[in-house]
Amino acid sequence: MKTRVNYISFINVIAAVMVVMMHANSSFWTYSTKGYWAVTNVIESVGFCAVPLFFMLSGATLIEYQKRYSTKEFFKKRFFKSVIPFLFWSVFAMLWASRKVLIAMIQGKPNEGLKWTVESVLDGIINNKFQHIYWFFIPLFCIYLIIPFFAAIPEKRRVKVYSYAIVAGLIINYTIPFILSLLKEYTGFSLYFPMSIFISIQYLIYPLIGYVLHKQELTFKQRMVIYAIAAAGFLAFILGTYIRTRATGKLDGLYRGYYNLPCLLYATGMFLLLKNVSSRIKSEKVNRFFAWLQGYTFPIYLIHRYLLDVFEENLHFIHIEKASLIYVFGGTILAVTLSVLITMLLRKLPVLRHVVP
Repeated sequence: MKTRVNYISFINVIAAVMVVMMHANSSFWTYSTKGYWAVTNVIESVGFCAVPLFFMLSGATLIEYQKRYSTKEFFKKRFFKSVIPFLFWSVFAMLWASRKVLIAMIQGKPNEGLKWTVESVLDGIINNKFQHIYWFFIPLFCIYLIIPFFAAIPEKRRVKVYSYAIVAGLIINYTIPFILSLLKEYTGFSLYFPMSIFISIQYLIYPLIGYVLHKQELTFKQRMVIYAIAAAGFLAFILGTYIRTRATGKLDGLYRGYYNLPCLLYATGMFLLLKNVSSRIKSEKVNRFFAWLQGYTFPIYLIHRYLLDVFEENLHFIHIEKASLIYVFGGTILAVTLSVLITMLLRKLPVLRHVVP
């Protein structure tokens, strides 16, 4: 019997691959008048929804945690599945960032020393200075801390209450500030807007959206409206960034940002689109593949950046440019594959298996 692909697994895997692809697409961050930069802008824009997708999945999968275990067990699971890996890989990142100095010290070559202090180590871990991609953990921890509050709302009222918080946040936290930023940039009109709806501010709106889209079956017309709005957000994101960056000669962030209106609209549409696409894939083999690979998405995130560092440091040996599509897509596939293999190995080791949950 053919079964639908579990959309949670599907979105998880797609988002994880998008994250790796964006990091392999690092040439985007240095603007160039050459044609390749326009392509990197497209890749970056397409993949930018990945982090919001993960936050939405947190809402879809965790807000109903009380059906499975207590709040104490919820935090215990979050601690071992996220806090422990964060601490371990942050220390690993510190060693990785200092690897050239460490090698020089071992070899007895002149070096400037590690210059580690308690303050610098703590600052590097908490503020992700050793590995910048681990910034994701801090808003994730904040979402975990507020999940019990979201869960305290009775289940039969959640969709309505969350929908209200989403609409209020969309207007107050996203739309008005975005419009004011455009007015200031293009007309010089400047107005400070002091209001915020804190329950759905910044990253906190995403788990609410994820839960509502998870629980609420939308009509065809409602889906089409969301897709149209999401397309507008995506076009504003990609074209706004391209036009303004090309005009100024440096990367412009007016239309960018995870809690900027274009990203919110685009990410919401992508979540709904991927959810519906997965329902149309009715292959048991595909379903098993995504379910299997979902078990490696978190370790892929933890490990892949170090592999990309190695790739980029050695591209000159194979005469491939970092900005080339061969590297962006080839490096993505290779980094994902090697991350899975490394995870398989680490999970066989008694202690280290806990750092790749």
